[in-house]
Amino acid sequence: MRIKMLRYREAARVEEIPRNGMKVVNVDGLEVLLVNVDGKFYAVENQCPHMGYPLYLGGLDGKILVCGFHHAKFDVTSGKALNSVTGKSLRTFGIIVKHSLIFIRLH
Repeated sequence: MRIKMLRYREAARVEEIPRNGMKVVNVDGLEVLLVNVDGKFYAVENQCPHMGYPLYLGGLDGKILVCGFHHAKFDVTSGKALNSVTGKSLRTFGIIVKHSLIFIRLH
């Protein structure tokens, strides 16, 4: 199966995001937070849907991203909100890793 790379944008190199760490990248004018959970990569919008706080200033506990402002919690694998701070999910993006490069699909 051939992947249509035209829909994907290069975002970072694999080695730029430490295992169980995060990195903010700008892709086509949008701030995206890349997350490495035990060697698997995820991409979410770097803005908390609760009050717009930059999520890279929060923390990561396994696959749980915690906003540093009001402690909203999200599952980075699905974007789903996990506590009562907000019912709004995070915007997530598709990821492809090819030749040590991470590509993001912006919807």
